[in-house]
Amino acid sequence: MGIIIATLSKKIALTDDVFELHYTFPEKKDFIAGQFITFILSWVGGRSYSILEFNEHEAILIIKRWPLENGGRWGSIILCDAKIWDEFKCVWPVGHFILTDKKVSRLFIGTGTWLVPLYSHILQWLALEDGNKYQLVFWVRYKKDLYYLDKFKELKQKYPDTFYYHLVVSRDEADWLIHSGYVTDFLSEKVVHDFGEYYLCWAPAMIESVEKKLNELWVWDENIYFEKYV
Repeated sequence: MGIIIATLSKKIALTDDVFELHYTFPEKKDFIAGQFITFILSWVGGRSYSILEFNEHEAILIIKRWPLENGGRWGSIILCDAKIWDEFKCVWPVGHFILTDKKVSRLFIGTGTWLVPLYSHILQWLALEDGNKYQLVFWVRYKKDLYYLDKFKELKQKYPDTFYYHLVVSRDEADWLIHSGYVTDFLSEKVVHDFGEYYLCWAPAMIESVEKKLNELWVWDENIYFEKYV
C-alpha cells in the first residue's frame, strides 16, 4: 500500500477544540464508509483517523485537538494546528468497520469525534433510500461539545421517515432537544428494540459498558459491531 500526499485545503472550527479538516489528493481513491486514513508524521509516526466523507479528490475528517497535558498526542496537535496548503504523507484508506449487507434498521451510538465513522455510514446508507431506519445517539459531556446539529436537522428534514437522532449530555442540563445523563442511562428497551444491528465507536471501556447495557436489553452480541480507539 503506497504513500500518497494529502494537502490541507480547508479548516473549520466546530467547537473550541474540534476541527473539520479537508484534504485534497492528487488522484481519486476508493473509499468505503467506516474506513480510516493513516498520516505518517515525522518523529511522531503513524496516526489514524476515520474519514467522514470523500468527494472526488477531497476527504473530510473531524479531529479533536488533544493537549499534551490532558493526555493528548502530538498527532492531533500537528494536524489541527496545520496551515492551509500544508502537505502530509499518508496511507489511504483501510479498516473493516463497515456495515453488513443485511436489510435491517440500525442504531449508531458514539461520542465526540468517534461520531465520524458512524455519521459516514448513515450518510452512505440513507442515500440508498432502502426504507430501513437509521438512528443516531450522540453523547458528549457538555452542550458546548456538540457539533453538526444543523446537519442532523437537515438529514431529518430530508429523510423524515428513516433518520432519527438523540443528543445526550452527561454534565449539563437537559432542554427540549437534549437529554441529560450518561448514554447507558438513556438507552432503554424503547430506544433500542426496533433495530437489527447496533454500531458503536468509542474508547474500549465505554464500548464494554454500552455493550453490557445492550445485552441487558436483550440485544445479542452477534448483532453488535464496534470500533475501539485508544
